[in-house]
Amino acid sequence: MIQSYLLSMIGYCILSFPLYIISRKLYLRNKKKDMSREIVMLVFFLYSVSIFSQTIIPNFYFLNGQIVFDTSTAYVRSNFTPLQTILLYYDQLNGPLANIAFYNLAGNIVLFIPFGFFIPLLWKKLRGWRKMHIVAFSIPIFIEGTQYFIGRSIDVDDVLLNAIAIVIGFVLFKIMKRIRKILTQK
Repeated sequence: MIQSYLLSMIGYCILSFPLYIISRKLYLRNKKKDMSREIVMLVFFLYSVSIFSQTIIPNFYFLNGQIVFDTSTAYVRSNFTPLQTILLYYDQLNGPLANIAFYNLAGNIVLFIPFGFFIPLLWKKLRGWRKMHIVAFSIPIFIEGTQYFIGRSIDVDDVLLNAIAIVIGFVLFKIMKRIRKILTQK
């Protein structure tokens, strides 16, 4: 299961990599280049492509040489009740669906922590708590909103878990920044 997600992510990264390089070279054509920032930007871009490839690209398959978008059960699986899915998965952590429950809860958190770390690292204007809380809710709301319009299932609990994860990433960024400051003062 995880392998298929990873293979899909890698495929999208390979496809988007040349477009990123070309657009970044055009953008930086007459600007000063900071190589370490460019490496971090590339990693953030590939990470973002990976996440978005699994969340906002419609489910599809090929049939008789045509692309078919699968929207058959999307709206049936949508949840608009806060904590409903989280509690359901939490109750299943010791049950027969423990693996699914764990991967869903942990995945929705672990996969979004890098947003909270990379965004303030790359954009100084977004290093404040208020702005990062807005970002923390904006990204998952964008993803879930897009999923609604492309026929994928949506879940308000995904917004909560993803937002918590982004804030955790931001806390990790703040801790790293503080440690770096302490180390450079010595």
